[in-house]
Amino acid sequence: MKILEATPSIEKFVEAWRRSFSQVLSAAGLPTLKVEAVDAKTCAARIAQIKEKYYWTTLNGAGSLQGTVRFITSEPEALQLSLVETAEPANRPGQLDEAQRGAAAQLIRRVAAQVLTLWGHGTARFESTPEVVDSAEPQAVCGGLRIKAGNSTSIIIVLAPSDEFAESLRILEESSPKSDKKESGESTMVANSSPEPSSNFDLLFDVHLDAAIRFGGRQMMLREILSLGAGSVIELDRQVNEPAELLVAGRVVARGEVVVVNGNFGLRITDLTSASQRAELLSA
Repeated sequence: MKILEATPSIEKFVEAWRRSFSQVLSAAGLPTLKVEAVDAKTCAARIAQIKEKYYWTTLNGAGSLQGTVRFITSEPEALQLSLVETAEPANRPGQLDEAQRGAAAQLIRRVAAQVLTLWGHGTARFESTPEVVDSAEPQAVCGGLRIKAGNSTSIIIVLAPSDEFAESLRILEESSPKSDKKESGESTMVANSSPEPSSNFDLLFDVHLDAAIRFGGRQMMLREILSLGAGSVIELDRQVNEPAELLVAGRVVARGEVVVVNGNFGLRITDLTSASQRAELLSA
C-alpha cells in the first residue's frame, strides 16, 4: 500500500471533506461532534488493524476530476455512519446489511455534494458507484478523517485515491487562479473559490437563528379563521409525498423528508441551497 505525500492539493481536498462532514453531521444533531483530519500514515495503520472486511464507497471523478477515490471503513464503523441516515438509535444492535450499506453510501454522497460547494472547483463532479464489502487492501491512501460524537467510538474514514485521481487534484490546484495584491496593498479574492472566513466572521458562527419546518400553507379568509374550532381540518397546498422546507430566519435553506428522532420530529435533508445562498442569512 502506497502512502501518498501530503501535497497542498491533497491537504485542501481532505480539509474540504473534513469541513463538509462536520457541517452535515452537525445538521443531523450529533452531540459534541469532533471531526479532524488524520495523516496517511495513521490511515495506513488503521487499514492494517481492520481484521474484518473493509467497507468501500467509491466516487468516480467527472468533469475536471478523473479517476476514483474510495472511502474505506470497517463494517462496524460503516454501520455507525448508516444510522445518521436512518435516524435510528446509535446503540441499535445488528450487522451491516444491504440497506445499511446503502444508507452509509448515501451519507457520503450527501457530504460529497457539500464538498464541491466548499472546494470551489466548479467543473469538478462526483459520480457514485455501488458500495461493496471487500477484503482487498487499497493501493494507496492520502489521508482521512476521525469522527467522534458524544460517547460513541471514534470512526476513521480512509481516503484512497487512484493515481489518476491524485494527478487530477494536482492539476486542479495548479490551474486555480491565485490571489494577487492590488497596488493599494489590498488583497483580491480568488475567483470561483469560497474564501476562508476571517476571525471576525467566525464570531458569527455562534449566533442563534430561528429554524422551522414548513409542511405547507394556504390563504384563508378572515371569516374562515374566525369560524375555526376544535376538530377543524385545514387542507394545505402540499401533497404528502412532497418535501417539507427548512426555513432559517424566514428563508428556505433546505428541503427534505420528515422523520421521527427519539420521539421528536426531524428533517432528513435531501436538497440543500448553496453555501453562498445560506451565507446571505447574515444580511437578513
